[in-house]
Amino acid sequence: MKVCIDAGHGGHDSGAVGCKTYEKWIALDMANRVARKLQNGGIDVVLTRDEDEYIELAQRAKIANQTGADLFLSLHCNSSAPTAQGTEIWTYPGAAESQKFAEFLLGHLVAATGRKSRGVKHEDFAVLRLTKCPAALVELGFISNAEEEQVMMGEAYQEDASEAIIGAIKEYMGVDMMEEKELVEINDIVWELAHQGIITNKTLWLGKLQRDNDSYWLARKCANALRVK
Repeated sequence: MKVCIDAGHGGHDSGAVGCKTYEKWIALDMANRVARKLQNGGIDVVLTRDEDEYIELAQRAKIANQTGADLFLSLHCNSSAPTAQGTEIWTYPGAAESQKFAEFLLGHLVAATGRKSRGVKHEDFAVLRLTKCPAALVELGFISNAEEEQVMMGEAYQEDASEAIIGAIKEYMGVDMMEEKELVEINDIVWELAHQGIITNKTLWLGKLQRDNDSYWLARKCANALRVK
């Protein structure tokens, strides 16, 4: 099983602009969080971007297609009037499997976060049209709504929303249980330590762990211990 996670916008394309942040940052935070949880559960993940860079829409779909992804999920924030609120999911018109996946996503997200349901909608978005596997685009909430923006920026929301997305993926794919695997790859160890705020310079630590076996084992022990709650 392989899931392609797409963090919307990036680089020069900020996406929607809120009072405190940009859409591209929330999308990236959520994409990386979901990816980490899936990888920890033994699911193969492809990210269209894992840093602040712009990827063309067609290239995002191409990444999913060329890597043989079984599911494609694009993460975004909405923007409209300051009072607009809620979560909505978009699929390509007439795509039955994508519709099924989207309904799972909406159900899990609304139940976990308490945000208003705006339903599953359909549009000819490039990333949905060009992707060969079932695909859904999630508008998590409205960054133009100051209250909802603040919620989406928070650790509690991002944890609840990411767990909800994992739940939807598991339900759609028929996966009963995903057991966390120990982190052994240097890239995974460094990513986990950076995510936990233990390190900031990932490039520096990638080189250090590749050169120094003692540092590798210490970092591996630390990274895996931090994952245990």
